[in-house]
Amino acid sequence: MKKKCLIIGTDLRLSYFHTAISNDLDTKLLATMKWDDELKDAIDQFEPHILFLPIQPLQMECPFILPESCEVLFVGKKNEEIKQEIERKDIQVFAYLEDEQYIWDNANLTAEGFINYFYKHEKKAIYNKQFIITGYGRVGKRLAYALHHLGAKVVVSVRSEHQLFEAKSYGYDIETFENVLEKQKSQSAYLINTIPSRWLENTQADCFKQVFDLASNPGCLLDPEENIPSNYALATSLPGMYFPKDAGLLIAQSVQNHLSFLKEEKYSVERS
Repeated sequence: MKKKCLIIGTDLRLSYFHTAISNDLDTKLLATMKWDDELKDAIDQFEPHILFLPIQPLQMECPFILPESCEVLFVGKKNEEIKQEIERKDIQVFAYLEDEQYIWDNANLTAEGFINYFYKHEKKAIYNKQFIITGYGRVGKRLAYALHHLGAKVVVSVRSEHQLFEAKSYGYDIETFENVLEKQKSQSAYLINTIPSRWLENTQADCFKQVFDLASNPGCLLDPEENIPSNYALATSLPGMYFPKDAGLLIAQSVQNHLSFLKEEKYSVERS
C-alpha cells in the first residue's frame, strides 16, 4: 500500500510537484497558507505518513501540532512554532531548501529567471551592460556565468577574499564590498544583490541604474518599510515565477531522493 503524502501550500510549483510524486505516493494537495482548525481537521482525516510544508512558513492561527500518523516531515523555511514542534516530535525531518543538489539546480533556474525578468522589465539587451553582483554563493556564481556568456560586463563584489579571487580566476572583474559604492557615481551599472542581509542604505540605490534584489528576507535595504527607491525591484522566487513546472520537478526530485535514502537505510537496518 502506498504511503500517504499531504502537501500544503498555494505556490504553483506545488501542483507540478504533486503530479510528479503521485505515482509513488497517495497524495493530496491542500491549497492554503494558514495553519488553522480547518486545515488540522483535513490533516487528521487524511492521516498522512508524510507531510510537506511550503517554502514560506505557514501563518499560524492555532497551535502547530503534527499528526500522530506523520513519520516524515519536509519543511522549507521554519518559524518558531515549527522549530519547537520538530524538537518535541521524534520524526524524520528533511529541510529540502538545504539539499545541495536542489540548491544548485534552483540557482540555475534563478539565473535564467533573472534574464527573463530583466528583458521583461528593462526591455534592453544584456550584451555590453555592466552588472555588479553582490554575493558569490550558488546564485551569484550562476548569475555571473550566465550574464558573462551573454556579453555583459560582470563585476563580483564580496567581503570574502577567497570568493573575490575565485571570481577573478573565472574572468570576472572584482571589487571589494567596502568600495563598491564609492566607485559607482555615474549610475551606469545594474546592481544584483544576492546577500540575504540589510546592508544598502535606501539613498545609496541612486548609485546604480537599477537595483535588483534577489535575496530572500530581509533583502538588502536597511529601511525596507519606508522611502523605497524608485529604481529598486524585489525580484524573489524567480523559478516559480517563470518556470513553475521545472521548479516543481526539482522539489519532487529532492523529495524522492530523500525518501529513497530513508527506504534504503531502513532496509539496511532490518537486514543487520
